[in-house]
Amino acid sequence: MAAVAASSAKRSLRAELKQRLRALSAEERLRQSHLLTQKVIAHSQYQNSKRISIFLSMQDEIETEEIIKDIFKQGKICFIPRYQFQSNHMDMVRLASPEEISSLPKTSWNIHQPSEGDVREEALSTGDQMLKHRLESGSPLIPQLGGAWPLPLTAAVREGCCFRALPNNG
Repeated sequence: MAAVAASSAKRSLRAELKQRLRALSAEERLRQSHLLTQKVIAHSQYQNSKRISIFLSMQDEIETEEIIKDIFKQGKICFIPRYQFQSNHMDMVRLASPEEISSLPKTSWNIHQPSEGDVREEALSTGDQMLKHRLESGSPLIPQLGGAWPLPLTAAVREGCCFRALPNNG
């Protein structure tokens, strides 16, 4: 019963957050994206990371382009997602340059990613320090140190924040 209540509450919350984010103007989204980009780039975990995994932003998410450019400007190694079609599996694979993104094929969600046959280094193939970013409506920024479980940090536009407790599903 508790799992059903938690699932329903999460579904309802996601719908509410999507509605809030759709109401956000493009100008306000970009303004908040710029502020969050500056905070991420200044964060000690980001500064100390050599390998960074970052999601490419969708139209209604925080813009990650400036962070990606900074990753390369700082001489860090950048990884982006590659989802397997009709699967929940995702790998973070190495990106050669910020300019490469526009040449990558697009998924059904209109997101650029390397094709499945494109052999690339995977982020988790070594134990180097890595910072993993999901910059959208409240998803975590996760510093991952070696093989240890990461401690979540969060970056979100103001409209993506919610301070409501969800039922515990065990």
